[in-house]
Amino acid sequence: MLTGVILAGGRGERFGDPEKCLAPVCGVPLLFRVAGALAQVVDKLYVATTPRHKRVAEAAARWGIDVIHTPGLGYEQDFARLAAYAPAVVTACDIADLTPSHVLKLTAEEVFATATSGGEYVGLSYLPTPDLSRWVDVEVGLLRDVDTRGDLEEAERLCPVAYPLYVDPAALKPHEEVLEERSYAVVHPIAVDYKTAVVLDGHHRLRFLLRVGLPAPVLLFDYDVVDVNVDKGEVVRRAYAGDLFPPKTTWHTYRGRHVS
Repeated sequence: MLTGVILAGGRGERFGDPEKCLAPVCGVPLLFRVAGALAQVVDKLYVATTPRHKRVAEAAARWGIDVIHTPGLGYEQDFARLAAYAPAVVTACDIADLTPSHVLKLTAEEVFATATSGGEYVGLSYLPTPDLSRWVDVEVGLLRDVDTRGDLEEAERLCPVAYPLYVDPAALKPHEEVLEERSYAVVHPIAVDYKTAVVLDGHHRLRFLLRVGLPAPVLLFDYDVVDVNVDKGEVVRRAYAGDLFPPKTTWHTYRGRHVS
């Protein structure tokens, strides 16, 4: 079983926030961007963080990502403790544009492999076994760490593709009724608030997945940065009360673009 471990216990000194992994890029927190890219390749996800990073741990656990507590002494020190999870892909939480293809370039190696981008290390490695004594560097192409607020602004400008996690559809909270029962050959991701599990867009897809018993692909947004044409508090209240809006009442957007 291949595991994916996301390092999310740093001090975030250059960024100005130790829990920078929850900073959204185009509405989706960095943590869930990295988790989504890994989820296309690995069988099991973990977040390695410290007891000081409570919001990160709570956000990960809510969406089925197991939490490993580390001392938070730095990338290298925390990394060494994770060899026991091999075979594993280990990545920093702040690679905004991570894709499955970046990961697959590493997993083709038979020894400890560390990714470089333009000759620079980017906080992405593959451990086929716990043995760290032999390693290779693998150029994986362009990747960007979000180390500073300026890096975040650049990632926001580029708005890289985000990949979904796969969850139990029964864990999601719809806030609207549907027009009719629909069927899908391909189910595109459902937009969901990561803090409340309220569905922002994709109610017909959710209804279909509940009917057929399949996992739901979800893109996890930070609702605080999403716009909607009605009161957000009312959306959450209705979702939790089961007092659903009529179909197509709400329209959720991020910077003028619909979240779908």
